[in-house]
Amino acid sequence: MSTLRINLLGVFRISHDHHHVEIKAGHTLKGILAYLVLFSGRIHAREVLAGLFWGDSTEDHARSCLSTALWRLRKILEPDGIPKGTYLLTPSAGEVGFNPESNHWLDVTELETHAQPILAKPHQTLVTREVRELENALELYSGDLLEGFYEDWALAERERLRSLYIKSKAHLLGYYGQNGGYDEALACGHCILNLDPLREEIHREMMRLYVLCGRRTQAIQQYEKCCKILDAELGVPPMKETQALRAQIIESNAPKQAQSHTHETLTPAHQALKKLNKAMQGFNEVVAELRQAGELLKKHLDD
Repeated sequence: MSTLRINLLGVFRISHDHHHVEIKAGHTLKGILAYLVLFSGRIHAREVLAGLFWGDSTEDHARSCLSTALWRLRKILEPDGIPKGTYLLTPSAGEVGFNPESNHWLDVTELETHAQPILAKPHQTLVTREVRELENALELYSGDLLEGFYEDWALAERERLRSLYIKSKAHLLGYYGQNGGYDEALACGHCILNLDPLREEIHREMMRLYVLCGRRTQAIQQYEKCCKILDAELGVPPMKETQALRAQIIESNAPKQAQSHTHETLTPAHQALKKLNKAMQGFNEVVAELRQAGELLKKHLDD
């Protein structure tokens, strides 16, 4: 049986897998289908849908527009060869809904089905199989939900799924960070900050990861990026915790820098003197050991 494939994340796509041809639909039809699919667990009153998508029109005009849109939508979802009612349900003249039991594939459902059970587990307990499963699910997030739609319901769903994606990336960041996968963890951090650059705790975590990689300069650069973003967007400095982390990174690196600088500025004469002093110290230690051994031998002979 044919499977209806619907992509709502990133580029909106509808296709029947038996011929792999993408189905074209107008903006309003896409919005109606997305609404019915995202809330497929319920049947919707036509008056509600008409008001939702044609709220600025008269009631009669809105109902007429909805009827035309549903007729076109049925042609897309149920072309020749697919029985009426397979996907689009109309249990009564005043109701409409999407059949949740139909043979369909929805990227949003696929993402949530695989991500949510893994998010429910602490990242410290994840196994490799679960990590790969979560990574594969997140690949479905090719962009925000319903880009170009600005209705309240679309914005709410978009934010909900974006939050799910960010939480999943943060989960992977924690897993990779504790298991030495610093590059993978940093990549997760970059993904999160691309979507939500004000996440100061992610900036801090990336600073720590850079230090663990031995890349202290980039850790300080990450702090500076955090400062610029917070100042530009909110007009505030970083939290004291973030400032303290920067100070700790600089302080931990200071002795090595001082030692390196001292070594570089020593003249050849000073370096030779330093070697001589070290040799003399070793010689004195050997003389002391010989003297001690001689005294022990003398005492033994006297006895």
